[in-house]
Amino acid sequence: MISYDSLIENVCDEFPKVRKLYYLELKNGSIDFDSGVHTVFSFCFVPTLKRAILNDDALAQRMFDYLEKMEMSGDNLVGEVAEFTVLEEILDDFEFNKVKKYMGELTMDAAKLINRYINKI
Repeated sequence: MISYDSLIENVCDEFPKVRKLYYLELKNGSIDFDSGVHTVFSFCFVPTLKRAILNDDALAQRMFDYLEKMEMSGDNLVGEVAEFTVLEEILDDFEFNKVKKYMGELTMDAAKLINRYINKI
């Protein structure tokens, strides 16, 4: 099960590209080991997901599946990372119709609410 306290470690274990970017950002000083989960996801998970979407890479589906697991975790803090840090940023940069094919039921529901909030539907 995914928990907020182990989310950075978990996502780095799950996605080597995210882990690689995480260590690069640490080396560059953009983040440090005290950076919060939202910051790490914004600097490392989101850019990796954006590239995967742009390239229509199978990684995009795996990453959206991970977001769905985050939504199902039962930990509100984990869900907030999925919604406010990842989905909101993705929906700012991509049309809803471009990314909805990757979404599970819970991420779809969250994305619809976010889109309504930012007036894109």
